[in-house]
Amino acid sequence: MKRIITMMLVAIAASFPTIIFAGTPIDQSELPKAAQTFLSKYFPGDNIRKVEKDRDFRGVEYDVDLVSGAEVDFRDNGDWKDVKAARGQVVPAAIVPAAISKYVAANYAEQSIVEISRKRGGYEIELSNGIELKLTEDAKPFTERRGGQRGDRPRR
Repeated sequence: MKRIITMMLVAIAASFPTIIFAGTPIDQSELPKAAQTFLSKYFPGDNIRKVEKDRDFRGVEYDVDLVSGAEVDFRDNGDWKDVKAARGQVVPAAIVPAAISKYVAANYAEQSIVEISRKRGGYEIELSNGIELKLTEDAKPFTERRGGQRGDRPRR
């Protein structure tokens, strides 16, 4: 009996972070104004299927799913963070930095950008053939630095 109760408590404790940080459905009017403007500008005529407000240790984010199948994640101020195109579609060309568009056209002529994410220091893109690239805004390769490490010195 003790074993069953212990297992139940472990299961509840393990699911606790998921419950706390799970997305809360909200009305589209509760999205930041910048996010609403972005959606109407780059996805005109595409209706919103679902909007969730996520809280985590970094703050608030908004997850928007469109009827077409596209998905857009926004930061708390309404700036886009991730854009994933609907199946068979591409991300809006206007949100992709010109140098990155030019780089993809020159090096991956038959491919198109189906997903783009803003990262510290640049962008991560996924092409229609599944290749993922990490590029700076001027289309140079970059690697993300994590954990606050600065410079090229090894961690101690």
